[in-house]
Amino acid sequence: MRILPFDDAWMAIQSLSAPLPPEWIEVWQATATKRRIAQDVVSAIDLPPFDRAMMDGFAIAASDLNAMEPLFIRGAVAAGDPAPITLANGDAVRVRTGAMVPSGAAAVVRQEWVDVQGETIRLLQRVRPNESIQRRGDDVRRGAPLIGAGLPLDGQTIAVLRAAGVTKVPIHRACRIAILVTGSELRTGKQPLATGQVYAASDAFLAASLSEMGAIVVDIVYLPDDFQKIRDEIERRIGAVDCILMTGGASVGDTDYAQRAIASIPGDLPIAVSRIWMRPGSPLVVRRIDTTNVFAMSGNPAACFVQFHSLILPAIRRMMGDYSACPFPYRARLMEPIRLKPLKHVRLHRAIASWQDGILTAKAQVQQSSGSISGLASTNALIRLDEDQYVPGDTVPLSFTRGLGAP
Repeated sequence: MRILPFDDAWMAIQSLSAPLPPEWIEVWQATATKRRIAQDVVSAIDLPPFDRAMMDGFAIAASDLNAMEPLFIRGAVAAGDPAPITLANGDAVRVRTGAMVPSGAAAVVRQEWVDVQGETIRLLQRVRPNESIQRRGDDVRRGAPLIGAGLPLDGQTIAVLRAAGVTKVPIHRACRIAILVTGSELRTGKQPLATGQVYAASDAFLAASLSEMGAIVVDIVYLPDDFQKIRDEIERRIGAVDCILMTGGASVGDTDYAQRAIASIPGDLPIAVSRIWMRPGSPLVVRRIDTTNVFAMSGNPAACFVQFHSLILPAIRRMMGDYSACPFPYRARLMEPIRLKPLKHVRLHRAIASWQDGILTAKAQVQQSSGSISGLASTNALIRLDEDQYVPGDTVPLSFTRGLGAP
């Protein structure tokens, strides 16, 4: 299978990442999540549902907007009162902020704009029609568009839904994901290392990033380099989860079984991606089998980190309803020069991004070897490098991996 340019690989992955079907939830039981609203939502009521006072003051009729004579105070309305009073010429009704204004009110005169004299008030200035009144439906009318599909269900959207009388809302189902960590050399926990062994690391940032964006990590399984065991673990999860993320065995060595295991499972679609013109992380296997997307990434934690954040995480975000998710959505100004060997590959470098005087800047880490993992502790971004040389001030595409703009 041919090696794909980075952008072609993304298009192939995107084509397999249609949004998951929606599920309906009760708005008043909803909690803020990173999940996305699946359909456009309309308002269930006029908002506000009545003409309401926007300031403490006195409601007056249209004939009295420029009154020179005293106006008689005929009652008071507080927030939550039904406001049965109908205004007559020459009358004023005291209203509180948020209260329903009496029928016939043309304006609410702020209390600092009147001189209260016993049971009367005198206007201290002329008043404009509709002053300090928000009319019924001024914010949004019943049945009018309220919230667009793709917005997150967070505290802000929940507040709007409640205010507009919406009781149920469709949101995209959380993506269910299994992580298969392959490699006979891997050890976990407090197991001592024998010669030639290393500790498993990649599943830590995979699981954390997925959980932070609202996906559900169903399980994490560690497997030796054994073709049949790897194949069996993949096959038994097809249709049970939405994505399988694998680390290790994505290349074509004698003990690299991921690609062969994925290819051997029956399905209508072939492998969509196997290698990409990118460094690090060129070997990346992608296939959709039935309803499950299978991604096999590098066993090298640094390369896996780049593959995951540049291509796989945006695909999962799209599956969960973030329709605009894509690799490298930002641009940043380089703080230091970069000089690279001329290659056909796109280079994806780990970087530290920050805001300097309102401008997004990035500084590539010195150590970019795919064998170096320690730099991940301070990395918060990836930058895409399509050229061989850059000078300070050049701008490059950037994707956050944590903080500032990460999902």
